[in-house]
Parts: sequence; C-alpha cells; structure tokens
Amino acid sequence: MKKIDIRYIAGFFEGEGSICKYITHKYNPMMKKRYPCTTIRMEIVNTDFGIMKKIFNYFKTGHLVKIKPRKKGYKPQLRWQTTHRQSYQVLKKLIPYMVHKEKIKKAKEVFKFYEK
Repeated sequence: MKKIDIRYIAGFFEGEGSICKYITHKYNPMMKKRYPCTTIRMEIVNTDFGIMKKIFNYFKTGHLVKIKPRKKGYKPQLRWQTTHRQSYQVLKKLIPYMVHKEKIKKAKEVFKFYEK
C-alpha cells in the first residue's frame, strides 16, 4: 500500500471536495432569543473507499460516514468530513498546494474567521 502525498490530497480535494461557511440563527431557550452561529465544514465524498481511508488516516481528524446508494445501481459512497477548527487546521496544510481559485477564496474566508 503506497503512502499518500499532501499534493495528491489537495488535488483530490479540489476535484471532489467542498468548503461550506454559513450562519444560522440558533435559539437559546434560557434567554428566549436567537443568536447567530457560524458553521464551517469541509468534506470529500467518493466511491473509492481505499483513497478516502488514506486521506482520513493522513490527517487523523474528522470522521468517515458511509452513504448508502440513493438509487439502484449506484455505488455506496464514503464521506470524510471535518468541522470548525478541524477544517481550519486541514485547510492550513492544504492551501499551499491548491490551485482552484474558488476553493482558495473559501479557505481564506475560514482563515479570516479564525484569525480575527
């Protein structure tokens, strides 16, 4: 079994992954009011379980979720997902090897959120 390289993971992430940063309003029953809550998540979803497990083992963070096929004849998928500061730490390692402008822009939004 070959060892996986960070450059390969960065390219794989750019093709198969996503970064989400959004604000939801959560309700606090004690104070009886809503407050804004920022959610940050990054994930990669693929049908090649071997590669997905190698990526998970490389970073040793986040979690793997098996996704059942949505339709007959579809393959099961594996999702590697990180949230909040886990995403920040992983993106810090990936960004030097990323080239996709839109994903770099989203990664920088995550950095800006945590570095303020």
